[in-house]
Amino acid sequence: PFMRTLSSLTVALLTLTACTVREPTLDDVIAKHVAARGGATAIEAVRVFEGEIEIVEPSFTVDGLYVATRDGSMRVDISAGGERVFTEALDRGHSWSWSPSHGVKEGTSQGAAALLPIKLFGLHEMAARGHRLALQGRETIDGTGYHVLRLTLADGFETLYYVNAESGLIERDRQRRAFHVDVNPKPVWIETRYEDH
Repeated sequence: PFMRTLSSLTVALLTLTACTVREPTLDDVIAKHVAARGGATAIEAVRVFEGEIEIVEPSFTVDGLYVATRDGSMRVDISAGGERVFTEALDRGHSWSWSPSHGVKEGTSQGAAALLPIKLFGLHEMAARGHRLALQGRETIDGTGYHVLRLTLADGFETLYYVNAESGLIERDRQRRAFHVDVNPKPVWIETRYEDH
């Protein structure tokens, strides 16, 4: 009887424990992400971000250097074989691009909106900047579990962020947009993968 009572108590405790486990909320995912990046103060202290990028297309791969500032400017220089072949920039709210064949070309307001350097800011800053985050659920990609967040900017543009459920870091984002709206306005799915955090 003693063993039976103990077993029943153990089952009851396990059941109670299982009932108290809950899925993370949006605030939980944001908090873990902010902590993984060093905290809100550290994120907000970053005034300039610079990162190397690799653009993989079906027929070619090129390298680039991406620079963005907290005041809303950005520039990406694309190189192939060590030579700069394209530049796209946002400067004081105006976009422009450069290529060897066309020189400098002024961008449109749609082009400027697409270049907004949102990646410089922490997820905890989005609401105050007029943007909305929503937790879309979970997804497993290549064996890694992610929390999927939908970011809707103030202008309605959407991005899906894939936050590693273990580390709290964004490892992918997906957008349906024109790759260069002022060059070709046709929208396509674009996935960006982040590494070497």
